Amino acid sequence: MAYKPTTNLTNFKPAGGLGSLFKKAKIHNQLDDQLQVLLDAQFKGLSLCLVEGDCVTLIAPNPAIAYRANKQQAVLLVTIQQIQGLANTTKLLIKVNKKGV
Repeated sequence: MAYKPTTNLTNFKPAGGLGSLFKKAKIHNQLDDQLQVLLDAQFKGLSLCLVEGDCVTLIAPNPAIAYRANKQQAVLLVTIQQIQGLANTTKLLIKVNKKGV
């Protein structure tokens, strides 16, 4: 059987471990899209990096935004808790994307 590359991944449904990674990535992207809508202009550039239990990690494109976000973690935590899948978040971590700097 010849190899046929898949160009349209809309209906691509892998099974097993790869399938579960696809599901997690889709949920992650939906949560990040919801976060982007709720973020203030001063926090634009922050994106969802990791959700692990009740801890959410955000990644900032530069140290200035990371510093601003660290100073206002309470405001960001309330914003994140407005998202349905992240409502029980109690801890927030902000990291800097070192590849972007």
